[in-house]
Amino acid sequence: MNTGPAALTVRDVDVREKIVPIYQCISPEGLLDQSARGKLAEEITRIHCDATGVPPSFVNVMFIDVPDGRYFVAGKPSRHSVLSGAIRVGRDLATRQRILRELSQMWTRLTGQTEGELLISLWENPAENVMEAGLIFPGLGQEQQWFEQNRARLTELGIP
Repeated sequence: MNTGPAALTVRDVDVREKIVPIYQCISPEGLLDQSARGKLAEEITRIHCDATGVPPSFVNVMFIDVPDGRYFVAGKPSRHSVLSGAIRVGRDLATRQRILRELSQMWTRLTGQTEGELLISLWENPAENVMEAGLIFPGLGQEQQWFEQNRARLTELGIP
């Protein structure tokens, strides 16, 4: 169960989640075809949403193919994959570890790679370290004031 800070809603949208999560899937060139990418993106979205309760529309997933000779482990060429997620700071340990375990199981099942060929990390990102639409996000507890101060700019950019 998520015990993070209370939602900050604007027009019934928890805007804290608009900045993240962003999952980057870095894998050897040729490992994933378009169909596999689609399945992985769906499963990453499901895992994150089930664990955190955020709407699927907030989950960003991108794929990066790494050509042979461009990824090294212990100084030697490798065909490992990396799944890195930037998530909002404040998720409890149980939630973060649930996401990690489920991502690992899902990745190995869908790609055929072993857990030994996969590195997964979650990076907690304080909102004030994020910029969207040219605006630095506020610190915790300062959100409403930030929205009021930036309402004209956000409206101009079409951001609710």
